Amino acid sequence: MAVVLFLYISRNKVPRNTNDVIVQTAKFDLTDTIPKITIKDTSLTFPQIFEGSFTKATKVAQFGTEITFDKIALGNLKVSSGQIIATDPVTLRDAAAFSENFPVGEFPVELAMANINANKDRRVAFARVKFSDKPIQEWEFALLPGETSIPLKSKEIYGYGVDAGLGLFVDQAAKNSLNTLLGKNWDIIFSEKFEDYLNYSFQNHNAIFFSTGYGDGFYATYIGKDSEGTICQLLTDFNIVLWRNVAEY
Repeated sequence: MAVVLFLYISRNKVPRNTNDVIVQTAKFDLTDTIPKITIKDTSLTFPQIFEGSFTKATKVAQFGTEITFDKIALGNLKVSSGQIIATDPVTLRDAAAFSENFPVGEFPVELAMANINANKDRRVAFARVKFSDKPIQEWEFALLPGETSIPLKSKEIYGYGVDAGLGLFVDQAAKNSLNTLLGKNWDIIFSEKFEDYLNYSFQNHNAIFFSTGYGDGFYATYIGKDSEGTICQLLTDFNIVLWRNVAEY
């Protein structure tokens, strides 16, 4: 998979308890890069792992180990403008909202946690905002202004670079206030108590932060739509499951 990686300078690295360092590769079979994905719900739309990872019955065999999943509910994201930003908080100042207009209101944010059996590791695999329970008919890249649609399994992807081991969802209307607060209070917000996530409220807004898979990297965000083209979910994939290496399953 070819991507353009962007490197950013962090104000401070996230505390070490976010486990943003990849485990020793000797514990894994690195030639086993085609995952075997088992999902009981056969009605899910490709890539089924996007929704399947939020159920305990889903299993993935990859890199010589088994991955299981569980879900963490982080509370609601306040969406006041209908414009949402997904990015590394370090680069929030320069981040743009996605081109799509999202529903306005308060919507649940959830993490799919990957439990990696070989070394008893636990990582954030996917983060999503859920606007609707309707069945998803199609997944597509969440686009920024000026970007054009590309296939899901394109050799290149859209996404955002991470250099702080963190991602977030926030409404465009809250961007400037949050960026100022981060500049002044980074060490307080991301104290030693921070682990995998934080629902942070400020000035009638909130932002939801989460650790990003194995830490720094380049991560794509997708929109799931129902049969009428209505947005159901906004989801960021942190590259724990290499679903792109599998034919549609």
